[in-house]
Amino acid sequence: MTALDSFARWTRAEIPGGGVRRFRVAFAAIWLTYDVLDLCLKGTGTSVAYWSGAPRLLQLEAIQLALIAAEAGLLVGWRARRCAFAAFVLRAYEAYFFFRLNDFYYFSVVALILSQCRLESDPARPGAPAPEPAWPRDVLLAQAAWMYFATALLKTSAVWVSGGHLFVRQQYLQTICGWPYPAVYRAFVATLGGNAFLARLGLAGEFLLAGLLAFRAPKRPTVALAVALHGFAALALNVWFFGASMVAQAAFLLPD
Repeated sequence: MTALDSFARWTRAEIPGGGVRRFRVAFAAIWLTYDVLDLCLKGTGTSVAYWSGAPRLLQLEAIQLALIAAEAGLLVGWRARRCAFAAFVLRAYEAYFFFRLNDFYYFSVVALILSQCRLESDPARPGAPAPEPAWPRDVLLAQAAWMYFATALLKTSAVWVSGGHLFVRQQYLQTICGWPYPAVYRAFVATLGGNAFLARLGLAGEFLLAGLLAFRAPKRPTVALAVALHGFAALALNVWFFGASMVAQAAFLLPD
């Protein structure tokens, strides 16, 4: 059997369940919430208006409204593949022309993959977990594993391992934003050594999570580690929606 034959068989292979469809719903719900809040609170819009002025802000808001519509369609399953592709195009445009955020590029890649999937249930078996192609699950899990590995590899730098980056980030959130860290934790991260410990612990966790995803480790410990890593990032570093999306990717795509 040639490599081409193996590839063709892989693209035709099906798996039971409906993990990709469930991830589609979770992914759409998470990012729909993000875009509604971002539009209402003018998070991205504040930066765009400051640097580019009101006309660019109006363009951004139009793109955000279109994104919200596409994500709502993806959430309920209305023309899901078209909505996923529209979300990919709109987010990629937003990322490239307005705000080059890594989270937006991640969203674009996932939305593009979902746009090539069979996202609707079998109309002959409404509500039943119809089989779905295996390749989207495999690609999305490989993408997540690579992201954790690449991120961890970048964090082997002296800047991260020393705890300096975490120290600055957490002092900013505590002092400027009034982040309500507990007193014990506040004392711990007031030192460079405490931040260095947390930085190295996170680095080890990301390498481990990359391996667990790559080798399809049991779901429960893998998801538990993802929740721990991203829970810390949310509560200590104010990184919410990207982490929730990554946890959903592990929770819904790993086999039970």
